[in-house]
Amino acid sequence: MFIPFVRRYLAGMLMLVPLVSWAATDTSPPGALSLREAIARTLKGNPELLVFPTAKRVVEAERLQANFRPNPSLDLTAENFVGPSAARDQQQITLTLSQVIELGGKRAYRFGAADAAVGTVEAEYVIARLDALSEMARRFTDTAQSQAEIELADRAVALAQSIATSVERRIKAGAASTAERNRAQVVLVRARIDAGRARSDLAARRIALAAMWGEQEADFDIVRADLEQLPPLIPIAPILDQLQQSPAFARFAAERRLREAERKLSRAQAVPDLTVGLGVRRISLSNDYTLVASLSMPLPVYNRNQGEIAAATARIEVSDAEREAAHLRMRAVLYGLYQEAVQARTRAAVKNEATPQAEQALLLTQRGFDNGRFSFLELADAQRQVLELRSQLIEAYGDAHRLDAEIERLIGQPIATSTPIPGEPR
Repeated sequence: MFIPFVRRYLAGMLMLVPLVSWAATDTSPPGALSLREAIARTLKGNPELLVFPTAKRVVEAERLQANFRPNPSLDLTAENFVGPSAARDQQQITLTLSQVIELGGKRAYRFGAADAAVGTVEAEYVIARLDALSEMARRFTDTAQSQAEIELADRAVALAQSIATSVERRIKAGAASTAERNRAQVVLVRARIDAGRARSDLAARRIALAAMWGEQEADFDIVRADLEQLPPLIPIAPILDQLQQSPAFARFAAERRLREAERKLSRAQAVPDLTVGLGVRRISLSNDYTLVASLSMPLPVYNRNQGEIAAATARIEVSDAEREAAHLRMRAVLYGLYQEAVQARTRAAVKNEATPQAEQALLLTQRGFDNGRFSFLELADAQRQVLELRSQLIEAYGDAHRLDAEIERLIGQPIATSTPIPGEPR
């Protein structure tokens, strides 16, 4: 059960609720890629994930910078140093050390905003990692589906070859015309073309899967998976309830904390800073030294940072509105995906029930054709029904796994019931 393992492993990576259902062991035959290895490769080498460590270092450096106080200033002032000799006797040189004292808690709020920015990047990384693993699971499913389609295509070739052989026997016995040989050869050629197309699709999907960890070529031949192991879904109500705890909404929460911190900083910046200075002055005429002190503060008469405060408040309102809109949109999307997942399981169950009957009908028709009771067209139709049912069954299983992965990407939680399998690790 390979997609449920994505759920469990992904849940462990993202500190979510773990699953216990997994129908595969860790060992793989040579040339076969297990899902555990695909997950590890994706987390290690996915190109879109590799940017986040650098992005986090950027915001961490900005947080470090935000915690520093303003530097002191050293001022040197010279008066009457150019002019008549009388003026030069009045020279004064003043050396002052001044310091800006931030008021209103600017430094703390500045650090808080920078720290909230770090939290936003971390939330985005969780979502990006979830998206990467979900996309990898989808491509893993596509590859597994292609492998099943190749097996079905090879069977179609074998059935077509068997029919062609039976037709030859009937022609030699005088029970069939050469027209049936032509029809049988057309069926065989089409089956071989379909088999070649299926192999081409598998090669393309293997490359697409390898691209998830930054490789241009696939170093594996097959993926180890069982499409037919499809666990039942949990009811939709808990799925919709889990939406509020999803990583997407955790990102909204992190963004709101950032906006709140920015508003606090904007309000703090409305408080003027105090600049104090202390220095020494030398008077040339008397060769005396005196102490000087200064104190300055801007008067908040016109600019009290009203615009920034209003903008920060508006950004909070925008964030809240976006969160509510996203909740309604994702709830509708989740409901639709869940119904599609249910329908995929229903299709799989119906096709799985009808397939043995079609197989039995094909067997009886083959025997009847060999005995001359059924025509070539009847045998070809029985073969077509079996192959179509098998193809639709493979597609239904693949659709169900892909839909499950997409739903779990949105909510960050497993949606299939945990069904322990004898002999499987828990």
